[in-house]
Amino acid sequence: MLILFDRGSVIGIKLIPLVYEIVAYLYPFLSVLLVFFWLPPLRAQGEIDISRSGRQVSRVVALTSLSADMVVSLDPGVLVGVPGTSLTNNDSRFKGMKRISSGRSQPSLEAIVALKPDLVVGADGFHSKILNGLNGLGIATLSLRIDRWNRLEEAAQLLRQRISNSDVLEQKLADICPAVSGVAKPSRSRVLILVGVSPKLSPSSDSWSGSLLARHGLINVTQGLSGGSEFSGYITMSNERLLTVDADTVLAVNPSGGAKQLRQLIRQFLPKVKSKNVVKMDYYGLINPGSLGSIASACKRLRAL
Repeated sequence: MLILFDRGSVIGIKLIPLVYEIVAYLYPFLSVLLVFFWLPPLRAQGEIDISRSGRQVSRVVALTSLSADMVVSLDPGVLVGVPGTSLTNNDSRFKGMKRISSGRSQPSLEAIVALKPDLVVGADGFHSKILNGLNGLGIATLSLRIDRWNRLEEAAQLLRQRISNSDVLEQKLADICPAVSGVAKPSRSRVLILVGVSPKLSPSSDSWSGSLLARHGLINVTQGLSGGSEFSGYITMSNERLLTVDADTVLAVNPSGGAKQLRQLIRQFLPKVKSKNVVKMDYYGLINPGSLGSIASACKRLRAL
């Protein structure tokens, strides 16, 4: 019995290095299996997510000008960092506030962490990498995709849950862009939006500008057209395709050469559209929400059509 016991112990000792080798060899495969079977599923693209639930926050960093505007509308005292864009740099409410990015560049992770936020609000897709990094550091994030009017309302409700119990933001949205009740306007209600020159783009119904037209009872003449472009929610409009469009009003977003040159172009392909009904529009507000102020300006002009 003693001989068997000693022999077994020796065999066991010899097996230990072999076990370690097997575990080391299988570790990469086991890690992959753990990712699939034990880690929580990733959220779908466009889904709004909060990494921590429950309590309200006291230090917020906004990664977009629109989220900064919404946060400061709810409670200006909690906002500690904003992006450095033309919209925030020209807004006195953000004067002296820490800039965590410049223009279209990605935000600085170090600058955000240094502000010790308990919530960071960014744009789904564009800020996904930086938001995931912040989650890994234990900092709560809110990822928003605001490409329809209803998603702007949903974002306002989520921010209210985290920052303030006041409905001031929802009321502000209703005031700056009230929905038109009833059917579409009978006069000059068929609208063509043109973005850019080469290529020229127009929105489908699955876009921010498409949702604004619908909110104002205006008919988007390109919403039923097939095709697409590299920009989600927009289709490419060739000159030949313009000939097939029946529009009363053309909204041109920052056209190259100005509105006069665009009117000359439009006359060739849309002879029924009068020159006075070719309207130059800003990019912010109509195509990119930008800020609550730019949305208000765009909605005011749409109500006048």
